[in-house]
Amino acid sequence: MPELRLRALNDLGGTGRIRPAKLRRNAYCTSECDGLSDDDAHILMACAVSDAAGAPPTLSHETARIIWGLPAIGRPPARVEYIVPPGTRGRTPHVRRRRTGLASAFVGIGALRVTPYERTIVDHARHARLESGVAACDSALHLGLTTREALLAELERVPRGARGRSMANLAIHLADARAESPLESLSRTRMFQASLPMPELQQWFDDTDGQVGRTDFYWPQLGLVGESDGDLKYGVAEGDPGQRAVDALLAEKRREQRLRRHPEIDDVARWDWGEALPPGKLHTVLAAYGLRAVLDGGWPVPDGPLPKRAFFPTDRLT
Repeated sequence: MPELRLRALNDLGGTGRIRPAKLRRNAYCTSECDGLSDDDAHILMACAVSDAAGAPPTLSHETARIIWGLPAIGRPPARVEYIVPPGTRGRTPHVRRRRTGLASAFVGIGALRVTPYERTIVDHARHARLESGVAACDSALHLGLTTREALLAELERVPRGARGRSMANLAIHLADARAESPLESLSRTRMFQASLPMPELQQWFDDTDGQVGRTDFYWPQLGLVGESDGDLKYGVAEGDPGQRAVDALLAEKRREQRLRRHPEIDDVARWDWGEALPPGKLHTVLAAYGLRAVLDGGWPVPDGPLPKRAFFPTDRLT
């Protein structure tokens, strides 16, 4: 899949229609580059940086994440990132050199050298916020492109006490292959940060008319269903015919009516990005439905102290 995306972007260079704006020094883009997504524009910048280097660099961190098609939650990166040995000096516009003593193995994707899949996920989870690391891990597990064991094995290569190691360890433990979208990953992380009870994911419900469908989150102790709205699913392309807005809205309204009539469901809570992204806001939404913080929410956390950076000041129980 990354190879096909790179090939499509590289094909833009063959049209001959050059616009004045530069990607970087001595690197231009055709007029067809207008309207590219942030990720695709970043990949083109990475191609330009790689082409300009004396020896092809091993692209890493956020650049590698984008090339591999892994999701993230937060602002897109402003600079192309690649690995250099410790002690390397010098600066280059639009580039962030990542100094590391870890062996810089690489995978060839098109003409680019990129850190391997598991290494890329671990690097991202070490340096990003927890919700973004969880989203990358969730997506990889959901698509069946790696396993939790493989991610933990890659994490073992990172020295104990290294920056972000405990963050990545927590993200890998919290990851769940059943998550179907970045918004679900974000929502689940916010629930963990607020010490809410861990919900059941993708719970199926049936009624006398047959199968109602799956819910994003379910707390059987309250009969509460949680639904995160307005997000693409992992592995579903934007603009997919099956996701047409009007049909989807009508189908969802019928589905919710059936859910509310189900004997095991007392209420349905809904939220979107605007309520899940700000720290503490989703907790407020769910508290209105009777969901309260608990000392042990049943979350699959690693042994030992949890990293303080994984929480916001008001997240944890006092």
